[in-house]
Amino acid sequence: MNPKTSLLQKNLAFALIISFLIISNACQTTSDKQEANQSNLESKKQAKQKAWDESTPLLQRITLGSEGIIRNVTWGQDMSTIGEKVELSETQPSVGKSYTQFFDDTDLNFVDITYLPDENNKVKGIILNIFLEEQDDVLDLTANFKEYLGNIYGNGQGSAKKIVWKNENTQVILEDVGTPKDPGIQVVFSKIN
Repeated sequence: MNPKTSLLQKNLAFALIISFLIISNACQTTSDKQEANQSNLESKKQAKQKAWDESTPLLQRITLGSEGIIRNVTWGQDMSTIGEKVELSETQPSVGKSYTQFFDDTDLNFVDITYLPDENNKVKGIILNIFLEEQDDVLDLTANFKEYLGNIYGNGQGSAKKIVWKNENTQVILEDVGTPKDPGIQVVFSKIN
């Protein structure tokens, strides 16, 4: 056997082994990243469920559950598939659809829920206008929302009257919009990107 041929075969075998190891490692790295992403998503979902489970009955009634962005609605969901079980609001926005959920028979304690569509009629925004008869109840609910949203989105930025939270695809603004006669807050969920 020719020494040059033997050396060439050894180098070729070595190159094939190195190539195989590189490809194998790349596949493993991709698999590890996918598993880490899946684990991270599951962890966030569990944290959101825990935050919802620990929230007050009124906040749970307003948010409906821990699925989706809020009220079990997701970004990009077709507007026609929103499954609200409460009545349509008396006045409808020029764009989107609005519902009203009353908390008692007084008509003084309620949330107006407005869903805003993008140009393809997919959900891109959700606005909760919440009004309660008593200012102390609004203050309690505001504190509950701050804790709930903080557990989901991390620390918010802002002042006592307006706080903003953001993650990779959602911005949330909690703002005191009440008056002495009509205490209330507004919570706006907006799709980013």
